Amino acid sequence: MKKLIMLFLAIMVLFQTSAALAKTIEPEDTEIERYAGRTLHATVGAYDKEDGTFTVTIYDYDRYDEDDLRMLAAGDTLLAGGRLYRITGEQMVGDTKVFLCDDGEEIYFERSYDDDDDMNAYSTMDDRIFMKVVAVLQLPPAGNIVYEDYSDPDLDAEPVITEGLDAILPIQNEKQEYSIGFDSYSTTITLNENLEIVKIHQVFDVAQ
Repeated sequence: MKKLIMLFLAIMVLFQTSAALAKTIEPEDTEIERYAGRTLHATVGAYDKEDGTFTVTIYDYDRYDEDDLRMLAAGDTLLAGGRLYRITGEQMVGDTKVFLCDDGEEIYFERSYDDDDDMNAYSTMDDRIFMKVVAVLQLPPAGNIVYEDYSDPDLDAEPVITEGLDAILPIQNEKQEYSIGFDSYSTTITLNENLEIVKIHQVFDVAQ
């Protein structure tokens, strides 16, 4: 009995030591320093007719330091897309290292297309890039606002271009009712120097 107790205590010490050595990898700060004149990933929400603005949630890619990722291992925790993922293991898929998570998620990293110093996290489930909320803003449409609809899964299909707020709002309502709306996975907005939305651009997404 005494030996069993000693063995149990030894296992507990080993477990606590392993937990103490585990680390959490977080994304670095966002690259977005200003909004005016930029094209940004965003969810375009409800339009408030009283103050003439859309509720807009701005997103940026989660960006990681490559040196931090080299140390990522089973037992560590990864913050991605605003959620914590416990790493349970890893496997190679071709030349790509994929990290397995305790909830079934599988995450891999690739160099950011817009900054060679950063790495982005991707889900193997749908190849989406993990993003985080940067800000929630009330932004007005520009008088010449345009909606570019490239969401047809047929890549040869012609985009549908709609001009003017009065014409765009019914389309937004329809997409919110039957699809994913103007969601950040598929939507970017372009702002002018007055922080007015001059363009809403939407592409195909697997969730629509």
